Amino acid sequence: MMPHPHGMPGWHGQKMMANAPVPMLMPIVWRHAVELQLTPSQEKQLKSWREEQKTQWQSQRTQTENHNRALRDALLRGETGSALKPLQEAVVQDHAAMLQRGIAQVEFLHKLLTAEQWQKVTGIYAKMAHWQPGKEGWHKP
Repeated sequence: MMPHPHGMPGWHGQKMMANAPVPMLMPIVWRHAVELQLTPSQEKQLKSWREEQKTQWQSQRTQTENHNRALRDALLRGETGSALKPLQEAVVQDHAAMLQRGIAQVEFLHKLLTAEQWQKVTGIYAKMAHWQPGKEGWHKP
């Protein structure tokens, strides 16, 4: 299993991955690029995508951290009701943006990869995450 980016290995990391709404496929593509036999064009598109996303991600992460901190601080100050509403909305918008970015990434990969490459990537993901398509939930292999 791939380690969690925040250093939470083992069961906790598996549980988080099992609960993630969007599969993390990009690290699999990069890690298995040779096995997938990516074409030079695919590699170029992947690098362009990564560079484009890197700047946007850093900006989004900073904004999300600021909104999270503002809501947390307001809660710790005992604020309630209308004082929390705009802070809550900002946090929800950040989560929605993050979800859309993840979905866009999966859609990008699905369009970029050949059917055979896509099957390999999703197969690796299935083994790594213990996901069994067509069945409800997560299962041990």
